[in-house]
Amino acid sequence: MSAYQTLLDDAARLVRQTNLTPAQKQLALYQRLEAALPGCAYDDEVAEAVSSGLLHEMFEPAAPFKPRYTLPDYAITLNQGSAFLELEPAEDFDDALHLLTILYQHVPSVTTFPVFLGHLDTLLEPYAAELSDEQLYRKLRRFWQMIDRIVPDSFAHVNLGPQDSRVGRTLLRIDAELAQAVPNLTFRYQQGITPDDLLEQLTDNIIRCNKPHIANHERIARDFEGEYANVSCFNSLPLGGGAHTLLRLNLRVSFGLCDGTVEDYLANALPRCVDLMTRGLAHRINALVEDTQFYRHHFLCQEGLLDPAKFTAMFGIYGTAELVNQLMAAQGKTGRYGLDEEANVLAERIIAAYAEAVESIRLPHCLNNKVMLHAQSGISCDTEETAGTRIPIGEEPDPASYIRATARMHTYFQAGVSDILGFDPTIRRNPDALVRLIKGGFRLGMRVFTANLSDSDLVRVTGFLVKKSDIEKYRQQAERHTSTALGLEAVDVGQILSRQARTLNHEQNPTNLW
Repeated sequence: MSAYQTLLDDAARLVRQTNLTPAQKQLALYQRLEAALPGCAYDDEVAEAVSSGLLHEMFEPAAPFKPRYTLPDYAITLNQGSAFLELEPAEDFDDALHLLTILYQHVPSVTTFPVFLGHLDTLLEPYAAELSDEQLYRKLRRFWQMIDRIVPDSFAHVNLGPQDSRVGRTLLRIDAELAQAVPNLTFRYQQGITPDDLLEQLTDNIIRCNKPHIANHERIARDFEGEYANVSCFNSLPLGGGAHTLLRLNLRVSFGLCDGTVEDYLANALPRCVDLMTRGLAHRINALVEDTQFYRHHFLCQEGLLDPAKFTAMFGIYGTAELVNQLMAAQGKTGRYGLDEEANVLAERIIAAYAEAVESIRLPHCLNNKVMLHAQSGISCDTEETAGTRIPIGEEPDPASYIRATARMHTYFQAGVSDILGFDPTIRRNPDALVRLIKGGFRLGMRVFTANLSDSDLVRVTGFLVKKSDIEKYRQQAERHTSTALGLEAVDVGQILSRQARTLNHEQNPTNLW
């Protein structure tokens, strides 16, 4: 059968699927055609690395024509208006919400929806002074519902903090009440700036709806010359810029490039992987910047919301646990990553070596000519690899021990890293334990704290959220969130509901473990 006929058959199948809305069918048809574009003309060695599964393109277009992640500086349009969209600057709170709502329809990304919706407390607080608490609540509640309804993709991400604000606290109240899968949410916490009672509100929200992520703002900010944001699943990138592309390295597969010894892996396999990744990233960047010329023509760049000089590329890794376990087994050792200190030390040695190698990469069209290392948080079809530097599903120790095992890895990943800590519902009776875990984890170097209570309808997939109830609905009928299909695959294939739900008891008091 010809490729053309296969494309036609796939299109015919898609339009007949009863569990897709018309808009989702349109998107699926577009994505299927996008996937059929002529592939990247990598050199033979990189092409073989992609074909063998050593490198993974993360379902980016075969012919790159838009950046993977964009982080517009929305304040520019609020302050100056937009010539392209024929919009005046915002004069009041309603204007600000109106402009943001329109802008969201014009922000490109790999998902076709915006992955960054703004630092909403910083953006909106200046317009809120004249509003009563009730007026502010009603306007923001409608806005929050609007985001979920017109940006039906759980990778869309709002940032708050680290400062206190009426807007921030009101959005947290609304998010707990509505418990929507969209938007994803991060609060950037910093001790001494974020009040303790606000941190308590954050942990109360986690207990109610598994949101938000809590980011270690003080630690993450050190890696950026200017402002940054956390987007998509959990990727830290420069505000006003973003990531041209994300290519990820399968560390499990990379074991096959060595003779089974740690020394050979570090001396030969690792440099080989870094070289292949560098060549692959360079090709995709050049195609986007020089061939399709996104940055020359898009109005977000022309009006200053995006600056090409603030874009980088992401060197992603996954399957750390599997690589470490293979190397341990090759030495005749039974220790496993996350559970054995020797294995954990080996993992850090490998990640530190990758970080050093990535730091030396120089590529044009990237911020400071550098790429950024990223612990990629997995995709729903990963069946043999564990996300980033996480401990494999089903093997997780209690949360405090999990943090002690993996926090050391976080320092190496400027472009983001995350663990998902599973909790038994009894944590609701001990919310102070979450506060202690967050503060203790941040003292150990964690960049982000993410929790998943096992009985919540909202469940963390890779870093985004879906509702279990929506997954069951999608098995029978259309469901309005495009990311629900990924959640279904993660449940059925990735077994994410098998994460260990742990308790914190007197024998595992986190204050004794830091």
